[in-house]
Amino acid sequence: MFGKLRMIMGSGSVLGYYFQALPIACLAGIVYLVIRAVMLRKRKATIRWGMELLRLVFVCYLTGLISLVILPANFWLYFYDGVFLGWWYGFEQMLRLGDINLMPSLIRWLNGELSIGSWVRTMLIGNVLMFVPMGLLLPLITRIGCGRRMLAAAVLIPVGCETLQLLFGRSFDVDDLILNTLGGVIGYLLFWICNKIRRKIYG
Repeated sequence: MFGKLRMIMGSGSVLGYYFQALPIACLAGIVYLVIRAVMLRKRKATIRWGMELLRLVFVCYLTGLISLVILPANFWLYFYDGVFLGWWYGFEQMLRLGDINLMPSLIRWLNGELSIGSWVRTMLIGNVLMFVPMGLLLPLITRIGCGRRMLAAAVLIPVGCETLQLLFGRSFDVDDLILNTLGGVIGYLLFWICNKIRRKIYG
């Protein structure tokens, strides 16, 4: 069974990367639940189930996001190979500094240097969608507030992610930076619209 799952994980597809991140995201959620339950019990605090569920979802999402965006490609695949198959190889490929790309693909496409195929479109859309939950959930579960501070976070978080990628053998890519920021802004706009509707309905 693990052999078939490994084939999917190592396929280089969006689904493959998703399955690589899913187990560790679920594990992080379980650890969070245990720690949070202990904390609430000690404080004898009233449990706000809706907020706790949002926080759990955010922890799982953030863990998966870090796995996909910051850690080297196939990091967890190599880890699973070591745990389940005893194949501790591949990590040496990650011990290097990444590259820097400051040329947007839009300009390369306009110059005829790039063809926008289905895989490129998938990656472009995926880089936007990955950060939509960030913009949607962050103002709900933190005191970061709205407006300028949230928009600043939508820019600074992707900048931080892209910078950290350089330390893990990945690249600082201006396309990712633009699309991730766009995803965060879209997520925040969804939060803002939903919040406006809620206030109109409930006053």
